[in-house]
Amino acid sequence: MRTYVADTFHDFITLEYDRKKNGYVLKKSEDDWLTNEEILVISKILLESRALKKTEMDRLLKKLIFQSHPQNQRFIQDVIRNEHFHYVSLQHDQPLIQTIWDLSRAVHTKRAIVIDYKKEGEDSPITRKLKPVGIVFSEYYFYLIAFLIDYDFDFPTIYRIDRIVRYTVTNEHFQSDYKNRFEEGEFRKRVQFMHAGELMKITFRFWGPSLQAILDRLPTAKVVETDGQVSVIEAEVYGLGIKMWLLSQAQYLEVIKPEEFREEMRETIEKMLENYT
Repeated sequence: MRTYVADTFHDFITLEYDRKKNGYVLKKSEDDWLTNEEILVISKILLESRALKKTEMDRLLKKLIFQSHPQNQRFIQDVIRNEHFHYVSLQHDQPLIQTIWDLSRAVHTKRAIVIDYKKEGEDSPITRKLKPVGIVFSEYYFYLIAFLIDYDFDFPTIYRIDRIVRYTVTNEHFQSDYKNRFEEGEFRKRVQFMHAGELMKITFRFWGPSLQAILDRLPTAKVVETDGQVSVIEAEVYGLGIKMWLLSQAQYLEVIKPEEFREEMRETIEKMLENYT
């Protein structure tokens, strides 16, 4: 029994003799299991994400809270009760957990996939054969990051997983050299609102109320110059999404370079102004 427990649970659970009970009991190492405080925090993050349909979220929270000590389960349920009761699924209301698992396995084993993908506003889906390289979560949605097999792009394409109507994981394996392998963490640092585009380095001036919020939003950003009021910031980003975010900063920001991107920002602002004239 000790060998089985050791092989199955490693150091998380041990089999020990209890003299008071005159028998063997399973004991878990408290440092290797989620604490009550951690379970509460994770539960609140899950509810705020709105990432899953209600039935999946309910099931996940139930299992998560069950990991806490029995005498604390009711407390955690009471703390999140209001948020849980008012939880609203996203409009797509699609089950995602199994799909995310299947696609993650395809990423890990480097197997090509075929998807039928329905864009918003389109009547029928399009079919794409892809090399899946990562899955990320951002602002309510899970996304599949993949390269089109039939096209030679330097940057990946992003697909919202809830918009994948059907998918097939093939037995066809694809190659990716270690030097140029895709890294989800590095990609996530450089993309905004899950809109890709060409990778570029931008420089902008910022004089808004919170420089810290800028640096938190753009993990690759660094302040290269500041006088205490106006800061010059450089960041490496993917193009399309960063434009949307920069425009959200209103009059507190000015793009300096690259010059063509600065001109693109100016043209967009002029078109926005036309809506109010």
